[in-house]
Amino acid sequence: MNNLFLRIKHAISRIPSKIYSTIFLLITKLFQLLELFLFLRLTLKFLGANQKALVVAFIYEYTNPFVSPFYFIFSDIYLPEGYLIDTATLSAIIGYAILVYVIFQFLKLFSKDYFP
Repeated sequence: MNNLFLRIKHAISRIPSKIYSTIFLLITKLFQLLELFLFLRLTLKFLGANQKALVVAFIYEYTNPFVSPFYFIFSDIYLPEGYLIDTATLSAIIGYAILVYVIFQFLKLFSKDYFP
């Protein structure tokens, strides 16, 4: 196992710093975009937006694959006045933040020079 780790580290250490920076930036931007859409979904669900509206349907349709692994972990929370806290979306926001953190920590194992 240790030998495999050293071989991976050696292979990755030969990648130029520009590629590391690009990978880091790409992951960061994709994560920010995903989180933006998940927060929009959470807000629309909370406010009870009409699912037949074009913008709402678009956001629900394209965020559903990212939220679906988190369905049924917790029950949705219904508040007075018809407000809804979608716990699947909230779990997805937290879950993907943890995933990106783990990915960055993994990349930092191989190159402390290129990542902040």
